[in-house]
Amino acid sequence: MGRVLFLSLLLLQMTSSLNAALINTTQGSSAIYGLDERKFVDKNSSATINELSKSVALIVSRDALIKQFGRTFISAKSLTDLDGVNSCLTEKFATHHSLNSCTGFLIAPDLLLSAGHCFMSADDCANKKIIFNVRAEQEIETGYKVSNNLVYECSEILKNQFDAEATRDFAVIRLKEKVLDRRPLKLRSKGSLKLDDQVFMIGHPLGLPLISSGNTGITDISNPHFFKATLDSFEGNSGSPVFNSKTLEVEGILVRGEDDFVEDPVKGCYRNQVYELGTKGEGVSRISDVLPL
Repeated sequence: MGRVLFLSLLLLQMTSSLNAALINTTQGSSAIYGLDERKFVDKNSSATINELSKSVALIVSRDALIKQFGRTFISAKSLTDLDGVNSCLTEKFATHHSLNSCTGFLIAPDLLLSAGHCFMSADDCANKKIIFNVRAEQEIETGYKVSNNLVYECSEILKNQFDAEATRDFAVIRLKEKVLDRRPLKLRSKGSLKLDDQVFMIGHPLGLPLISSGNTGITDISNPHFFKATLDSFEGNSGSPVFNSKTLEVEGILVRGEDDFVEDPVKGCYRNQVYELGTKGEGVSRISDVLPL
């Protein structure tokens, strides 16, 4: 997810490598490390992944939603049809629906944790919706549909931390209603991450349905406020929980990384950028910065 870039998705320039955007601001995006291990969360996923994913939410503009006949419809376009980021048909998930988004997750019945650059102001709180259980089986011709009771609103931003160096990047959101049918995720409360630990992530890359990224390694733990890991992630993953593969505790929040795409000049479309394992890495805000709150 690259350097901090304040860009709108519709204003992205078509360059040789494309930085992705979030709802209002972006931390850049991410990419693929080694093999692409992203998978939809569905009936074939493990019981653990399915249970954890219940507490992970898609965050989108209220303008993308339409309530009708007891359902909420989320308007989205195929990745191959998005202006400026049109994916090549051969790329993974290319035919699925995408929209400008962030990810968040429950840390208490009425508290959501996300990236700080996803909730910068009271306007963000008023204009964004939090939607649980957006899965591939909810996909329809125009985007996605969910039950109305899965859609929540932000009441207030209790704490936003987003500094210019992006060493701290998180937001704690109070919801207007408590979420009673899914459990808050468990956060690491003692000890610290080690270089030989493994982590994985659940979120909404590119505004796609819930996707899990497989176990991967840590590349840098030198900064007390964030660490780096070779997670397969993209814009839209900002705010995603990053779990310790052994304890299943949340180690941090995905906030930034490397460039997402590279242009195919022959076909005039974009391919996922691929990096070698053990190089670079995605930036993850440590959960330890949130615990004092």
